[in-house]
Amino acid sequence: MKILMCVGWEVKRGKEDDKSRHPADILLPDQRYWFFKYWPENNLKVEVMGYKRMPLLSLIEKKVLHFHLFQSLRILPRMKQYDLLIFFHSQIGIIPALFKSIFKLRIPLVLIDVEGLGRKNKWYILPFIRKAISGINYLFYLASIQEEDYQRYLPEIINRSQFLSFGVDLSRFACNGVRRGDYIISIGYLFRDWKTLIKAYSLLKTKTKLLIVGREKIEPEEIEGEKLPSGVEFIKKTDLSSLNEITSKAKFVVLSLPERRHAFGQMTLLGCMALGKAVIVSRVHGIIDYVINGENAILVEPENEQDLAEKIEYLLNKPQKTELIGQKARKTVKRFYTEEIMAKNIIEAVQRIL
Repeated sequence: MKILMCVGWEVKRGKEDDKSRHPADILLPDQRYWFFKYWPENNLKVEVMGYKRMPLLSLIEKKVLHFHLFQSLRILPRMKQYDLLIFFHSQIGIIPALFKSIFKLRIPLVLIDVEGLGRKNKWYILPFIRKAISGINYLFYLASIQEEDYQRYLPEIINRSQFLSFGVDLSRFACNGVRRGDYIISIGYLFRDWKTLIKAYSLLKTKTKLLIVGREKIEPEEIEGEKLPSGVEFIKKTDLSSLNEITSKAKFVVLSLPERRHAFGQMTLLGCMALGKAVIVSRVHGIIDYVINGENAILVEPENEQDLAEKIEYLLNKPQKTELIGQKARKTVKRFYTEEIMAKNIIEAVQRIL
């Protein structure tokens, strides 16, 4: 069985496993890529196509097209070579699905929809999306809110879709009992509500620092000209091992997120939970499928700096409660949100359409 797996991020080849990278970011010789190591068939060949950044073309895709046109075009002439096509990100898979629909190709095509196809509902886009939907044999979505948009704009895909919980590799997130530092941490680059985070931290009277990992600075327009309070420090984007070390020493994690009707922030959330950290996170649709408020995380109202400040102060004053939430968070990930569980859900659904 020959499978083409296309993903919306860069995948690098390595000679041996690298714990400083997520398993999805590395392709090893003589080893199955990512979750395919759980696939039961022995006679399986997986070809992986990651996203390749090309300075000008990538900028056009990001700013103008809003999907990965050039990666998709590379796939089209090769589609008939495979027994199964899997696309992780609809920005890559929508054009091959449209191509398959138009030319009535019979190759099974599976799409893992992160961005939310149902949000592409403008009158001049929706007919193309609907045509592409007929070329998708099965669709997974990573945030349950996406089903509402499918029901409204793409009802024909409902019977060929299911919610898929994202999962992480626990071997990348070992709890090592390190000594805690006097700081809290926020992680991310895109899709973060820095304005609310900075305003909330400004309301606190604390000597505990706020480390923002993933950014070298925050532009004034991102925080509406708000002055950065003392105690805020930046750490540029780093590898997974370094990030885990910084996170493990933090008192807890704060993820201030904007509301969006698609999946985002889940990998960061689950990684922190897997490290046994309490996480204060915005009550947005991409997150609420994964946490129980007050048990394995603390939810705050989006764009509410007063609520966020109160929750940060609460955990700063309740170290035992913070520890308990972190312990429950790791147990939650081990029970429900591992890479293996995610893989088995994908495999079971795919085997039904083959």
